[in-house]
Amino acid sequence: MRYTRLAILTFSIGVAFTAYASAQSKTGANLAAGKELFHQHCSSCHGNDGKGLGSMYDPNSADKSRRVPPADLTVLSQQNAGKFPEDRVKEAIYNKKAIPGHGTPDMPAWGNVFYNQKSNQKGLETRVRDLTAYIESLQVKGK
Repeated sequence: MRYTRLAILTFSIGVAFTAYASAQSKTGANLAAGKELFHQHCSSCHGNDGKGLGSMYDPNSADKSRRVPPADLTVLSQQNAGKFPEDRVKEAIYNKKAIPGHGTPDMPAWGNVFYNQKSNQKGLETRVRDLTAYIESLQVKGK
């Protein structure tokens, strides 16, 4: 009986550790937090699956900014010789380079969500790292 309990406890700890490890990326990013950020701030344009078919995209809209087709974020690695363009993704999140659908640096598509955290640099970097890692996890695997 005692060995059965020990086996069950050992198995339970192993399952818990595996679940925790699967939520972490190789960079230590929290994929669950990145997924939440993605669904809060990116999915309305890029879609829940990251393929660019979110509810904000409307090719027939009178609003010119809604006619810009959002990027398919699942093929970034394919478009970059099989390597995930981490720096380019981070620049897009930080709004460092002009991306037509993201708006201007003064008013990016997601408002000041990330910009307002500039006083908490560590928190900002953590959020960007988590979001970037989640986008990396969306990449289609090579054929």
